Amino acid sequence: MAHGISDEMTEYVGILAKLELSGEEKERAGKDMARMLDYIDKLNELDTTGVEPLSHVFKKVNVFREDVVTNGDGREAALANAPQRTEQGFVVPKTF
Repeated sequence: MAHGISDEMTEYVGILAKLELSGEEKERAGKDMARMLDYIDKLNELDTTGVEPLSHVFKKVNVFREDVVTNGDGREAALANAPQRTEQGFVVPKTF
């Protein structure tokens, strides 16, 4: 099925993509878009009955580990050598 991509459609797609196309580039882009749509039509002719839809070609496996705290709260160790401190943190001079 041949898709006629109009000049207006090519111009609109160029605006959406924030492209400034010359006349020759617009013509070439229109032909490319028509070929892409023809290819999609060709793919739609395939018999896909019994084929489960995929989100990825490889089997998805959760590769993330469980989020477990392993080092604990190191506040006391961080504040151990502070010249001045409070219960929550360092005491420093006011700055502007």
